[in-house]
Amino acid sequence: MAKKVAVIGVSFRFPSTNSDQYWTDLLAGRDLVTEVDAERWALDTFRHPNKKNGGTSYTFAAGSIGDVSGFDAGFFGISPREAALMDPQQRLLLEMSWEALENAGVKPSSIRGSQCGVYIGIASADYSYRMADDLTAVDSTMATGNTASIAANRLSYVLDLHGPSMAIDTACSSSMVAFHQACQSILSGESTQALAGGVSLHLHPYGFIVFSKASMLSRHGRCQVFDAEGDGYVRSEGGGIFLLKDYDRAVADGDQILAVVANSAVNTDGRKSGLTVPSAKAQVALLTHTYAKAGIDPATIDYLEAHGTGTVIGDPLETHAIGEALGKRRSKNNPLLIGSVKSNLGHMEAASGIAGLVKALYCIQHRVVPATIGVNELNPRIDFDNLNIKVVTKNHPLKKSGKIIVGVNSFGFGGANAHVILESHETLGATTTKPKALADLPIMLSAKTSVALMQVASEFAVFVASQPKTALYDISYNTIFNREAHDHRAVLWGTTPQSIAKSLRAFVNDAARQIKVQSGAALTASAGPAFIYSGNGSQWAGMGKQLLKESPVFSATIREIDVLFRRYADFSLEDELAGKNGEHRYELTEIAQPALFTLQ
Repeated sequence: MAKKVAVIGVSFRFPSTNSDQYWTDLLAGRDLVTEVDAERWALDTFRHPNKKNGGTSYTFAAGSIGDVSGFDAGFFGISPREAALMDPQQRLLLEMSWEALENAGVKPSSIRGSQCGVYIGIASADYSYRMADDLTAVDSTMATGNTASIAANRLSYVLDLHGPSMAIDTACSSSMVAFHQACQSILSGESTQALAGGVSLHLHPYGFIVFSKASMLSRHGRCQVFDAEGDGYVRSEGGGIFLLKDYDRAVADGDQILAVVANSAVNTDGRKSGLTVPSAKAQVALLTHTYAKAGIDPATIDYLEAHGTGTVIGDPLETHAIGEALGKRRSKNNPLLIGSVKSNLGHMEAASGIAGLVKALYCIQHRVVPATIGVNELNPRIDFDNLNIKVVTKNHPLKKSGKIIVGVNSFGFGGANAHVILESHETLGATTTKPKALADLPIMLSAKTSVALMQVASEFAVFVASQPKTALYDISYNTIFNREAHDHRAVLWGTTPQSIAKSLRAFVNDAARQIKVQSGAALTASAGPAFIYSGNGSQWAGMGKQLLKESPVFSATIREIDVLFRRYADFSLEDELAGKNGEHRYELTEIAQPALFTLQ
């Protein structure tokens, strides 16, 4: 069987939503497009309805993630001065990479020095344009803070990763191409695992101006995908990071598996009618090759997340390719379901592939395809019936059991095409059972400063209070074993999520008087295991007797100790533990203490 890649962790930032609300927003058909954050630049200065007016854009409709100025530089070992000159895209990638590792239950420290690769899709240089407006602000960190390669290399540096590390720019398909390259690196054995993703932020009006001059942006201010009124796309921002790993290795290591990458592929249009005009022929070739190599019959595809931007040229050409390569190879009563998350979020350009992949991931996990919104009248330039494809305009449930197969399509305006096939992870055999009756369970929180620890405690209280009691075992396990333990720590025990939340709130409000939560700083330069031996009083008659009879390792170790001990004593510890020296011997301290030490 062909090797596959597992998706074991994810983190993302999307416009007007968050990871807790995202799926609910899609199912509710929410329009998440607004306008460029007013704090980015003086919008009215650069806005004009006539596209021929110099230095202006006719629209600033956008999907915005809001304030991007905040960043915990100290957490990543970066000085405030250097952080100020760093492109916020780099800051966001650092945050999301850490979160993706934690989402996967992988301590960042556990992969230090490993052959973990880093593949980042990034195209925007907006922040450097801002810096160019004031060259007196430039210093030695300006180059590293605003160079695309460093967006990937900095992740490898901060996390101490030794696998390949690169930034990839293929325009709108950048993050999908980065995802593909990460998969290839893992499958070839070049990388043990990989962080793959992309980012795109609106930090300068340049992008809006240039794309409005090219008439690519929608005057309606929405990506009306597959709709008769589609007149262009809406620029949006955000990003995401996936943690990828060889599938067999992930299963063996007991990792969570969010989805399986059945196959991925890329190609390029080559010569065509125009540099920025998509090639249906090249996309047909890519789709045909990708599914054939994966051994997947097009009739078994449950859903395909299209690139789908709402442009006059792009949508008809892409749907033609999907229909020719896949739709027409299905029965007429089983048209291929397609849609595009850009109808909700807008087009995240270099990071748009991430949005498509995250939607596909959720479709697989929840076995539902959310509606593509804003389709009032199907685009008459697309022959949906003949192509045997159908736009999902209402939330569509998928089959309740069995493997789910979802394709994700992407292409850049220079002709770089990419496609990824995700499958559900079908578990076999028995699953691990957790105790039904829960005793007190430990929770450990940590942070790099005492102030940050209070914030972590406050946020965790909100999180845990919303969780069911059945989730408490997993929550406890992950805080102890799967989260990085920073210098400042807090520990508490609880039997219900609500009691834990209550104790944490009390700790945040008055840490000094809160006895249910113990906090402090970790020992510096601690090394090796610690053996804690109980003192006199914990002994009992017959202790170790059964182990001597049944455990060869135990009995051999006792004899080894006894040989050394007999140099200084007039009795045998082995005989003592075997009960050969008489009763009530452990009442004597000089007998009990060495016996306890030996046993422990």
